[in-house]
Amino acid sequence: MKQKHRKSWALALGGVFGALAVAVMLLGAVIPLAMFIAPAFAGLLVMFACAECGPRMAVTLYTAISILSILFVPDKEVALVFVGILGYWPLIKPRYDTIRSPALRALAKSFTFILAILAIYSLVFVLFPATQISDDLKEAGLALTAATLLVGNIAFLLYDKAMASLLRLYRLVWQPKLHHMLGG
Repeated sequence: MKQKHRKSWALALGGVFGALAVAVMLLGAVIPLAMFIAPAFAGLLVMFACAECGPRMAVTLYTAISILSILFVPDKEVALVFVGILGYWPLIKPRYDTIRSPALRALAKSFTFILAILAIYSLVFVLFPATQISDDLKEAGLALTAATLLVGNIAFLLYDKAMASLLRLYRLVWQPKLHHMLGG
Protein backbone atom coordinates (compact mmCIF):
# COMPACT_ATOMS: atom_id res chain seq x y z
CA MET A 1 0.00 0.00 0.00
CA LYS A 2 2.83 2.38 0.85
CA GLN A 3 4.41 1.81 -2.59
CA LYS A 4 1.09 2.50 -4.32
CA HIS A 5 0.71 5.74 -2.32
CA ARG A 6 4.24 6.78 -3.29
CA LYS A 7 3.55 6.21 -7.01
CA SER A 8 0.32 8.19 -7.01
CA TRP A 9 1.98 10.99 -5.02
CA ALA A 10 4.88 11.11 -7.50
CA LEU A 11 2.45 11.20 -10.42
CA ALA A 12 0.44 14.03 -8.84
CA LEU A 13 3.59 16.00 -8.03
CA GLY A 14 4.87 15.48 -11.57
CA GLY A 15 1.56 16.78 -12.90
CA VAL A 16 1.82 19.90 -10.74
CA PHE A 17 5.42 20.49 -11.85
CA GLY A 18 4.42 19.94 -15.48
CA ALA A 19 1.48 22.34 -15.32
CA LEU A 20 3.64 24.98 -13.65
CA ALA A 21 6.39 24.50 -16.23
CA VAL A 22 4.00 24.89 -19.18
CA ALA A 23 2.47 28.00 -17.58
CA VAL A 24 5.95 29.47 -17.15
CA MET A 25 6.80 28.60 -20.75
CA LEU A 26 3.66 30.44 -21.90
CA LEU A 27 4.78 33.47 -19.88
CA GLY A 28 8.17 33.24 -21.58
CA ALA A 29 6.44 33.77 -24.91
CA VAL A 30 4.55 36.81 -23.60
CA ILE A 31 7.29 38.58 -21.61
CA PRO A 32 10.26 39.33 -23.90
CA LEU A 33 12.87 39.21 -21.12
CA ALA A 34 11.68 35.76 -20.10
CA MET A 35 12.69 34.12 -23.39
CA PHE A 36 15.55 32.23 -21.74
CA ILE A 37 14.42 32.56 -18.13
CA ALA A 38 11.21 30.59 -18.70
CA PRO A 39 12.91 27.48 -20.15
CA ALA A 40 15.58 27.69 -17.43
CA PHE A 41 12.92 27.78 -14.70
CA ALA A 42 11.02 24.92 -16.36
CA GLY A 43 14.30 22.97 -16.40
CA LEU A 44 14.64 23.52 -12.65
CA LEU A 45 11.19 21.99 -12.21
CA VAL A 46 12.37 18.93 -14.15
CA MET A 47 15.38 18.78 -11.81
CA PHE A 48 13.17 18.92 -8.70
CA ALA A 49 10.90 16.25 -10.17
CA CYS A 50 13.95 14.06 -10.76
CA ALA A 51 15.08 14.55 -7.16
CA GLU A 52 11.63 13.84 -5.77
CA CYS A 53 10.17 11.24 -8.13
CA GLY A 54 13.17 9.67 -9.85
CA PRO A 55 14.70 9.89 -13.31
CA ARG A 56 11.96 7.91 -15.06
CA MET A 57 9.26 10.32 -13.96
CA ALA A 58 11.51 13.27 -14.82
CA VAL A 59 12.03 11.97 -18.38
CA THR A 60 8.26 11.56 -18.71
CA LEU A 61 7.75 15.07 -17.37
CA TYR A 62 10.36 16.51 -19.75
CA THR A 63 8.66 14.78 -22.68
CA ALA A 64 5.20 16.04 -21.69
CA ILE A 65 6.41 19.63 -21.16
CA SER A 66 8.26 19.50 -24.48
CA ILE A 67 5.23 18.32 -26.44
CA LEU A 68 2.89 20.80 -24.77
CA SER A 69 5.37 23.64 -25.28
CA ILE A 70 5.83 22.88 -28.97
CA LEU A 71 2.05 22.69 -29.40
CA PHE A 72 0.90 25.64 -27.30
CA VAL A 73 3.71 28.14 -26.71
CA PRO A 74 3.35 30.79 -29.42
CA ASP A 75 7.06 31.67 -29.47
CA LYS A 76 8.61 28.48 -30.82
CA GLU A 77 12.09 29.72 -29.97
CA VAL A 78 11.22 29.59 -26.26
CA ALA A 79 9.90 26.04 -26.69
CA LEU A 80 12.95 24.96 -28.70
CA VAL A 81 15.36 26.30 -26.08
CA PHE A 82 13.58 24.13 -23.49
CA VAL A 83 13.41 21.07 -25.74
CA GLY A 84 16.93 21.50 -27.13
CA ILE A 85 18.99 22.11 -23.98
CA LEU A 86 17.49 23.53 -20.79
CA GLY A 87 14.77 20.91 -20.35
CA TYR A 88 16.88 17.80 -20.62
CA TRP A 89 20.01 19.27 -19.02
CA PRO A 90 18.91 18.31 -15.48
CA LEU A 91 18.58 14.71 -16.71
CA ILE A 92 22.08 14.46 -18.18
CA LYS A 93 23.91 16.84 -15.84
CA PRO A 94 24.75 14.10 -13.27
CA ARG A 95 26.77 12.23 -15.92
CA TYR A 96 28.83 15.33 -16.66
CA ASP A 97 29.35 15.97 -12.96
CA THR A 98 31.20 12.65 -12.67
CA ILE A 99 34.07 14.01 -14.81
CA ARG A 100 36.88 14.49 -12.29
CA SER A 101 38.81 17.33 -13.91
CA PRO A 102 36.96 20.65 -13.42
CA ALA A 103 38.44 22.06 -16.64
CA LEU A 104 37.46 18.99 -18.67
CA ARG A 105 34.00 18.98 -17.05
CA ALA A 106 33.44 22.66 -17.96
CA LEU A 107 34.73 22.03 -21.47
CA ALA A 108 32.36 19.07 -21.96
CA LYS A 109 29.40 21.10 -20.66
CA SER A 110 30.33 24.05 -22.91
CA PHE A 111 30.69 21.80 -25.94
CA THR A 112 27.28 20.24 -25.27
CA PHE A 113 25.68 23.67 -24.88
CA ILE A 114 27.22 25.04 -28.08
CA LEU A 115 26.20 21.97 -30.10
CA ALA A 116 22.66 22.17 -28.75
CA ILE A 117 22.30 25.90 -29.44
CA LEU A 118 23.72 25.51 -32.96
CA ALA A 119 21.27 22.66 -33.61
CA ILE A 120 18.33 24.70 -32.27
CA TYR A 121 19.11 27.76 -34.36
CA SER A 122 19.95 25.68 -37.44
CA LEU A 123 16.47 24.23 -37.14
CA VAL A 124 15.01 27.72 -36.77
CA PHE A 125 16.82 28.87 -39.92
CA VAL A 126 15.68 25.80 -41.85
CA LEU A 127 12.06 26.32 -40.79
CA PHE A 128 12.18 30.10 -41.27
CA PRO A 129 14.80 30.84 -43.93
CA ALA A 130 16.11 34.37 -44.27
CA THR A 131 16.07 35.37 -47.90
CA GLN A 132 18.80 37.48 -49.46
CA ILE A 133 21.02 38.60 -46.63
CA SER A 134 23.61 41.13 -47.73
CA ASP A 135 27.32 40.40 -47.31
CA ASP A 136 27.69 43.15 -44.69
CA LEU A 137 24.94 41.64 -42.60
CA LYS A 138 26.47 38.17 -42.96
CA GLU A 139 29.78 39.38 -41.48
CA ALA A 140 28.04 41.26 -38.67
CA GLY A 141 25.83 38.22 -38.09
CA LEU A 142 28.83 35.92 -37.70
CA ALA A 143 30.48 38.27 -35.18
CA LEU A 144 27.21 38.64 -33.28
CA THR A 145 26.69 34.87 -33.32
CA ALA A 146 30.16 34.26 -31.85
CA ALA A 147 29.61 36.88 -29.13
CA THR A 148 26.17 35.47 -28.34
CA LEU A 149 27.56 31.94 -28.07
CA LEU A 150 30.30 33.14 -25.72
CA VAL A 151 27.92 35.06 -23.45
CA GLY A 152 25.34 32.27 -23.65
CA ASN A 153 27.97 29.72 -22.72
CA ILE A 154 29.01 31.73 -19.65
CA ALA A 155 25.35 32.09 -18.65
CA PHE A 156 24.83 28.35 -19.15
CA LEU A 157 27.79 27.45 -16.93
CA LEU A 158 26.46 29.82 -14.25
CA TYR A 159 23.01 28.21 -14.60
CA ASP A 160 24.66 24.81 -14.18
CA LYS A 161 26.33 25.96 -10.95
CA ALA A 162 23.06 27.48 -9.72
CA MET A 163 21.28 24.18 -10.42
CA ALA A 164 23.75 22.32 -8.22
CA SER A 165 23.26 24.83 -5.39
CA LEU A 166 19.47 24.82 -5.71
CA LEU A 167 19.41 21.01 -5.69
CA ARG A 168 21.49 20.99 -2.50
CA LEU A 169 19.15 23.58 -0.95
CA TYR A 170 16.13 21.54 -2.03
CA ARG A 171 17.49 18.34 -0.48
CA LEU A 172 18.58 20.00 2.77
CA VAL A 173 15.73 22.45 3.40
CA TRP A 174 12.70 22.19 1.12
CA GLN A 175 12.42 18.42 0.68
CA PRO A 176 12.27 17.63 4.42
CA LYS A 177 9.67 20.38 4.90
CA LEU A 178 7.63 19.09 1.98
CA HIS A 179 7.68 15.53 3.32
CA HIS A 180 6.88 16.68 6.83
CA MET A 181 3.99 18.79 5.55
CA LEU A 182 2.59 15.84 3.61
CA GLY A 183 3.01 13.44 6.49
CA GLY A 184 5.64 11.33 4.75
